[in-house]
Amino acid sequence: MSQQSKRTRDKQPATTPNEEPPRKESTRETIESVVFAFILAFLFRTFEAEAFVIPTGSMAPTLYGRHKESNCEQCGYRIVIGASDEVFNDSGLLKPGTRITRALCGNCRYENENLKDALAYNGDRILVNKYPYEFGEPDRFDVFVFKFPEEPETNYIKRLVGLPNETIRIRMGDLFRWDGEEERILRKSNPNKQRKLQIPVYDDRHPAAALQEAGWPERWQPVQRGDGPGAIGGWTDANGGWTRLSEERGLRLEDAAAPGDSLHWIRYRHLVAMPEDWDRVLAGAPVQPQARLISDFCDYNAFRGAGDVPAQFDFGGHWVGDLTVNCELTIDEVSDQGVVVFELCEGLYWYRCRFDLSTGEATLAYVYVPEDPENPNGERVIGTAETDVTGPGTYSISFANVDNRLNLWVDDTLVDFGPDADYSRDATSLELPYASDLAPVGIAARGIDAEVHDLVVERDIYYRVEFANGLHHENKIFERDLTDRLDDPDAWRQRYTEDAERLDQSEYVIGPDEYLALGDNSPRSRDSRLWNDGMQTVPREFLVGKAFYIYWPHGVPFMNDGRGFPIWYHKRPGREGLETVEDYPRYSVPFYPQVPRMHRIR
Repeated sequence: MSQQSKRTRDKQPATTPNEEPPRKESTRETIESVVFAFILAFLFRTFEAEAFVIPTGSMAPTLYGRHKESNCEQCGYRIVIGASDEVFNDSGLLKPGTRITRALCGNCRYENENLKDALAYNGDRILVNKYPYEFGEPDRFDVFVFKFPEEPETNYIKRLVGLPNETIRIRMGDLFRWDGEEERILRKSNPNKQRKLQIPVYDDRHPAAALQEAGWPERWQPVQRGDGPGAIGGWTDANGGWTRLSEERGLRLEDAAAPGDSLHWIRYRHLVAMPEDWDRVLAGAPVQPQARLISDFCDYNAFRGAGDVPAQFDFGGHWVGDLTVNCELTIDEVSDQGVVVFELCEGLYWYRCRFDLSTGEATLAYVYVPEDPENPNGERVIGTAETDVTGPGTYSISFANVDNRLNLWVDDTLVDFGPDADYSRDATSLELPYASDLAPVGIAARGIDAEVHDLVVERDIYYRVEFANGLHHENKIFERDLTDRLDDPDAWRQRYTEDAERLDQSEYVIGPDEYLALGDNSPRSRDSRLWNDGMQTVPREFLVGKAFYIYWPHGVPFMNDGRGFPIWYHKRPGREGLETVEDYPRYSVPFYPQVPRMHRIR
């Protein structure tokens, strides 16, 4: 199995809730972490640190607040949803009528009804290092704890995105710094850290059986260029070239013996099954698949509780063009014409990484469609680098187009293209989607016998513009209209340009010794965007420290069908005092540590 397939991919309503900041651990909340107290003892000897519990999901998926976990009943994909809305944050008591019962799967979008009885877990327990901010300055993109400017007696945790004396702009989901003359996109300087922030769109290792049985098309499909019946984004199904493996998830190409001049393509089509599609599938009615633009849907937020209505699902109306494709590529045989190409489309720009398998050289290039619409293979070279992809073997490949930078990883090692991998776009123009963005990811090959497995598509964080004033209602209508048009890029583009300048762009002027704070879970984060006017930044003296380590995610119960044995139950306010909710355990034993999520915070 490739390194990519072993990576843990953690999972993200239309309104922004009132959320509380991380609070210090109390005795009651540290039942699980007592077992691992020695970890704290060691770390406290080394750093000036303090422990906190994350109560809400404003930083998901980087940090989990109180949440529930399950597996999708249809595709088996891991479901992680925020559950902080169920309880009063100050007391931990269960709120009446809020118990979560359902959640959408982030992979196949099936509405799972098995969440009511799922165990709820406290948020991540983290260590915050105070030392760096006592003797040095914070760095951009630090995850930091600070005193909430509107209520200094409480603490918040967010990501630091703006530094003193800067002007920061949010536009089309990205962050920019404006210096009065030019605008520069903001991104993590280390691509390996940026890679940790990518959000899963589709994992091909988890197909939904009911969709397949109903005749729903595969998202990854052998294709050829064409605009005939059934075409998606300028591609139609191909009869030759790649074939789907029957015994396992993957596709195979046999072209080494007699390669021609043409590349053989497979493409990812964003064929998402919406609730109405699932209704037809489960009713045995004919399916009506429709490709859509990839949007800022966050499955951590896709849940319903008692009394909620389906309209509360936030399907994400904002198109996201910053994508990453991951796969395991196994090459059995190579001819002297052996080539593999990865392609990521973003509007009118199509970005490619081409491997020459005789030399291992990787070439970054792009096609700007309006310059040569009749020749989509007319490339402009950006840069080259040497790799070890030089013939038969198995390789883990990741190709990313994020924040105006192209990155390539081979076997989890970043390939160095130098500054050539960075590019810029006209800051005065909008990057808008077209039909090609319905099938935005492609892999092509020629002159090889090979297989691809473990196909995973990811997207970048999309920072939404939020309003605490009268534009809030208009903005929600705008987002709803965009969601309704995701299956029609032309209609989406027209609606977006009507209100983008008012509703999807904002600017924040940061004063001396102040910082701008945003949450990674942009649709569900009360951060600088929503604080009162005049208090949208964090003063230097309000900084507490830098979050640097998740030392206890939550214990994983075992025995009793994986639920452990309850030792403490949730309670809720009742007519005669507190009532015990006997079918909702709060703590169970025994449990074991969730070691894969114990790591440094990026």
